[in-house]
Amino acid sequence: MPSPIDILSFILAFLILYFSISLLAKFRSEDIFRIRLKELMKYKQYLLDEESVSKNLYHRVEDEKYAWINQFINKLQRSGSKERDELKRLFDKAGLRSHNAYLIYGTSKLLMNFPPAIIVGFILFYFTDWNILYKVVAIIASALLGSYFVDIVLDQLVKGRQDRIRKALPQALDLMVICTEAGLSLNSTIQRVAREISQISPDLGYELALLSIEINMLPDRNKALMNFSERLDSPDFKALVSNLIQAEQYGTPITQAMKLIAEEFRQDRLLKAEERAAKIPVLLTLPMILFIFPSIFIVIMGPAVIQVLEVFK
Repeated sequence: MPSPIDILSFILAFLILYFSISLLAKFRSEDIFRIRLKELMKYKQYLLDEESVSKNLYHRVEDEKYAWINQFINKLQRSGSKERDELKRLFDKAGLRSHNAYLIYGTSKLLMNFPPAIIVGFILFYFTDWNILYKVVAIIASALLGSYFVDIVLDQLVKGRQDRIRKALPQALDLMVICTEAGLSLNSTIQRVAREISQISPDLGYELALLSIEINMLPDRNKALMNFSERLDSPDFKALVSNLIQAEQYGTPITQAMKLIAEEFRQDRLLKAEERAAKIPVLLTLPMILFIFPSIFIVIMGPAVIQVLEVFK
């Protein structure tokens, strides 16, 4: 059995680690706008370098950082370039833009094996009398669960970011309609809306600013719009991008296209609201049966039952 000193030491170490991580997170989130601006400038420089390489002006080979760690992760994970690209896109959807996404992901999965395995091993060896084989199997299972926890967190980050962006889309569409009616071009509209909407939704503002940079840098505007649609991976944004591409191909005015897109999105929101309202009676059936009806029966039948019992006494 662990002594009280061991338990206090463990609690103290946990508190120190928790406050240290909280302090580092606070320092990291102090100037988030400046960090996002630096990321955008880095991506702009990356597009410039990629365009220069494609034109054979020059080719610069950068030494990859942490090469030995990347090689170790590659051998351990045994994933190809396709899996790396998918993981890179997944990190972009979560708002974690990094060229070392595969390295971060692999290292996180390796490190997350140890905390649950250590905790489960401590509990099993000090507080249970299980067979050693069962203990080993439980420790391995907890390590695998810790590794899988990284995928769960990443998936939740992607869903949370897409929900925040989707909620801010109506305001962005209204601003786009106003800007196009004022005579601004598509690129100027995106720049203006990105600057204004970043106060409400920094994620959507960041994506629109990135779209503006790609429109300026890439030779094909449709490619920039398709990249924007793939990063967000939402039916609403896919419809927005497809309408903008069709408007450009067939020569439809941007103002008319944006009005149609905003009207279609309002109708979709209205249909979704009506669909949710139609599900409310079905969802309320079980709570009414479990909680409301018994209370009503007690209130109605209670006095009668009490009187009957008093009569038979």
